[in-house]
Amino acid sequence: MAQLGLTTYRLNNNIKSTLLLLAFPFLLLTLLGGTVLLFATVAGPQDRFGMLGASSVLGTGSPADVALSAVYAWWPIVFGVAAVWVLIGYFFNDVIIHRATGALSVSREQQPKLYNLLENLCISRGLAVPKLYIVDSDALNAYASGIDTRSYAVTVTSGLLTELTPDELEAVLAHELTHIINRDCRLLIVTIVFVGMISFLTQMLWRSLRLVAFTRVRGKGAAPVFVLVIIAAVAFAIGYLLALVLRFAISRRREFQADAGSVDLTKNPDALISALLKIARNPNVPHVPSEVRQMFIEDPPSGLDLGGLFATHPPIARRIQILEELGGHVPDNDGAITAAARSAPDPSPAPGFKSPWQ
Repeated sequence: MAQLGLTTYRLNNNIKSTLLLLAFPFLLLTLLGGTVLLFATVAGPQDRFGMLGASSVLGTGSPADVALSAVYAWWPIVFGVAAVWVLIGYFFNDVIIHRATGALSVSREQQPKLYNLLENLCISRGLAVPKLYIVDSDALNAYASGIDTRSYAVTVTSGLLTELTPDELEAVLAHELTHIINRDCRLLIVTIVFVGMISFLTQMLWRSLRLVAFTRVRGKGAAPVFVLVIIAAVAFAIGYLLALVLRFAISRRREFQADAGSVDLTKNPDALISALLKIARNPNVPHVPSEVRQMFIEDPPSGLDLGGLFATHPPIARRIQILEELGGHVPDNDGAITAAARSAPDPSPAPGFKSPWQ
C-alpha cells in the first residue's frame, strides 16, 4: 500500500480542507464584488444603485470603485456570515447530511451482523466504531460522513442489505471506512457546506433583485426589469462557477484509494468487484441532492457530463480494472468489463439466495 502514497494523500486532504476553510469568506466576497461590478457597469452613472437606495453606502465613481466600496463596506458582515455557517456545519453536519438522505440510525441490537462486520474492520485498524445508518431505498449505495470521531458515520441503503452477500457488504463497509481514515468525508462535507452557502446566497440575491425590479422600477418600463434579471442570472453563473471550483478540489482519485483501502482491510478484491457490479445496476437514490450524492460509493453522471469532466466518480469499469490488477477476478457470469459496465449481465444473487441481513 505504500506505493499508493496514502500518507501523502491524507496530508493533502487535510491541507485542502484547511485552505477551503480559509478561502471560503474570500469566495463569498468574490461573489459579492463580481455581482456589484456587473450591476454598476450596466446601471449607468446617472442612477447607479439609486434603485436600491444604497448609493450612500457604496458611493459613486467607476464600476470598479463601486465594487471595491461594496467589498470594503460589507466584508465584516460576509466574514461573520461565513464564520456562523462554518460553526453550523461543524456542529450539525451529521444532522444536515442524514436529513438530506433520509438515513436513520441503527444500533447493534437492530443490525447485529452489520454492526459486527464494521466493528471487526475497525478493530483491525484500532479505530473507534463509527455510527451506523440505513437509508430505506431499493437502490444499492453507501457513503461515509462526518468530520471527527463525534460525527463519523457509515450509511448503507436497505437495498445493499438485501442484495449483497456478507463478503461483499464487508468490502463496501471497508471502502467507506477508508474514506474516514483518509479524511475524504471531511473534505467532502466542507465543500458541501460551502456550496450550499453559495447556492443559498445566490438564490437570496435573485429574489432580492426580482423584488426590487417589480416594486421600485415598475414605472420605468421593462428595460430596468430586464437588466436586473440579467444581473441576477449572471450572479447565479458566478455562484455556480465558484461551486465548480470547490467541486474540482475533490479528486476522483479518492475512489481508487478507497477501493485499494478496502482490499487492504479485507484482502478480498473479488468481493469488492462483485459488489461494484451489483451497485452499478441500481445506484440512484433520487431524493438525495446532487451535492450529497458525490459522497456515495457510486454516483453515475447525469445531465451535462462533457466526457466525464463534471463526473464526481471514475467509471466503474476503470475501478474494476484497477482491482483486477490488485489480484481480483471478475465473476465468470459477468463477462468482459467495458466502459458500459452498467449494462453488464445481471449479477444478482443466485436463485434461492437468502440475505442474512433480513
